[in-house]
Amino acid sequence: MATAIGSLPHTDTGAACRLMLENLTGMPPWPQLPARCFLENMYAQYSEGLPGIRVDESARRVWFQSDEMTADELEEFYRLVIEEDLDSFAVSERYAAGLAGFLGGEFEEELEGRPFIKGQVTGPVTFGLTVSDQDGRASLYDGTLEQAIVKGLNLKARWQSRELKRAAPEADVVLFFDEPYLVSVGSALVGVTREQVIRDIKECIAGCGADVTGIHCCGNTDWSILFEVGVDIVNFDAFGCLEGFTAYHREIEAHISRGGVIAWGVVPDSEKAIGLSAGGLADILEGAFDTLEGRGIDRETLARQSIVTPACGLGPTSVEAAGAALSLTGELSNLLRMRYF
Repeated sequence: MATAIGSLPHTDTGAACRLMLENLTGMPPWPQLPARCFLENMYAQYSEGLPGIRVDESARRVWFQSDEMTADELEEFYRLVIEEDLDSFAVSERYAAGLAGFLGGEFEEELEGRPFIKGQVTGPVTFGLTVSDQDGRASLYDGTLEQAIVKGLNLKARWQSRELKRAAPEADVVLFFDEPYLVSVGSALVGVTREQVIRDIKECIAGCGADVTGIHCCGNTDWSILFEVGVDIVNFDAFGCLEGFTAYHREIEAHISRGGVIAWGVVPDSEKAIGLSAGGLADILEGAFDTLEGRGIDRETLARQSIVTPACGLGPTSVEAAGAALSLTGELSNLLRMRYF
């Protein structure tokens, strides 16, 4: 299969949706469009409904005003959490035009017959390390905000899974939790423990309603964390971090033996995508298969349980490069399926 992380550089929602649907036919994701407006930034996009949250579009800033958060506001938030009021945690069209296009918009009919449909949510560690309080302190360091983030994002994931299933009832819903800030975990600059990271991600994913769950990180990290949280798909930047990832061959083998999937982000998420060939990228992936086969992992099983993606979101690229990257991803998937199936 081929899919993508989510973001595109487009401001035209229709063009972005068509690009996903035409190139990633088996597992199209709805497009996030941060260039359309700041509300589609991956942090602002999932902030609706969280207690104490503030968004300033003109300043392109999202933060928690925790010193003004009242007991009543927290009580109301937890009432909605306890009652599992998913509609109160919806991602509105203003914040995600591409998602709205898939959910009852002009593209809903094009989802018919697709085996999978993919959504995405910003993970709690990345959200909590990036969205600060009014004093500039990462919200993940505040126990009250940490729990609000974990529970709020979980309900947003559950709402999204429900809505995607309604839009494409015959498809399996795939939901990725995007955690680029896992690259900072373990450094002297980030005061969170491995145990906290695993706990928060597990709680955020638990009961999210997706048929298939995934986690994405686009830089080198302690990859054992991603395997330990128990998702179905582990997605990484295979174009830039291949050697570091394959060093975790024992964890990869255990993941594969459980039926897990590796999503290889082997297509560059930059202007480098222009002019590359699917054959050249296939050679990179085959080299990784060679390495893991040499370490005892069955090649055919690994191939059957693999997905290809761009290395990361394509929002920062040009429209031309994004189109080239998605076209390459689809071509690479077809090429590898012909080789192995």
